[in-house]
Amino acid sequence: MSADSFDDFPYEADTRKADAAARRRYWAVAIGLQSVDGLEVSPYLRDLARSYEQGRYTLQETGELIRTYHGENGGLGSDAGASGANHTTVEADLVSQRIAELLAAGSFAFAPDMLALIHRHLFQDLDADAYRPGQFKTDRLVKQEDILNGDSVLYADPAMIQTSLDYLFREENRDPYGTAFTPADISRLAKFVAHLWQVHPFAEGNTRTVAVFSELYLGSLGFPTTNEPFQKYARYYRDALVRANYRNNEAGILPDRAPLEAFHENLLCGTAHPLDRETLLCPELFDNPRLLKNIPPNRALVKR
Repeated sequence: MSADSFDDFPYEADTRKADAAARRRYWAVAIGLQSVDGLEVSPYLRDLARSYEQGRYTLQETGELIRTYHGENGGLGSDAGASGANHTTVEADLVSQRIAELLAAGSFAFAPDMLALIHRHLFQDLDADAYRPGQFKTDRLVKQEDILNGDSVLYADPAMIQTSLDYLFREENRDPYGTAFTPADISRLAKFVAHLWQVHPFAEGNTRTVAVFSELYLGSLGFPTTNEPFQKYARYYRDALVRANYRNNEAGILPDRAPLEAFHENLLCGTAHPLDRETLLCPELFDNPRLLKNIPPNRALVKR
């Protein structure tokens, strides 16, 4: 074997195209992720996805068609757009198409700014005042969660977003992953993703942004992922992120990353851990709503 070097190989444009299985995966993930916010895409968007999988449309063409279908402004100026779809369906359609674009492109940089880039791309077609694409939140937020009987996770303060992100990325980048994920690697990845989500840098769309970031991150490391977890269990994924970050000493509840680790094992290793949302419920908060910590107890979803 020679170690001689040859300098006459020219640079070439990468013209490789995704195969049908990859094209199907982009849309399966994109559509499945809408359920993290209780959204459902339209039948028209599903038809476009199938047409793309079959090679009849490019992703650019699907984007042009879905935006035309919902009107130039995405139909968000009223309860229904030009297509007759409601506000949530319009959002699900437009964001799904943008997720498929990002997954197909595969472009990625391991940096905090990547989160803002993803968020800006995903929500660029929506009301800029409501979604503030690519901009960090300026208000402290709470969000009631079903599995916590209406309590909320404690998110990062807006003043600490950049500092928190810089720290998380620095720590994650400290040790490289090997060529296969070990249980310790899964635990480490779940910890990073959980803390990244807890920062909650944006006013809306944090879970979808973190999920797309995770997919692109794993792809950049050369690890293929399966369709099913994000396609069928996106809502479980969000609830697992909640459980990984919720702490309530008075109720005896500590953060639990095991459900998120199970999700990532299914995603990366092809395991078949059952992903049942019912197992994520915190019964202590239902038995005694007075234990709610970050939301007033009188706002409990189930009162005793």
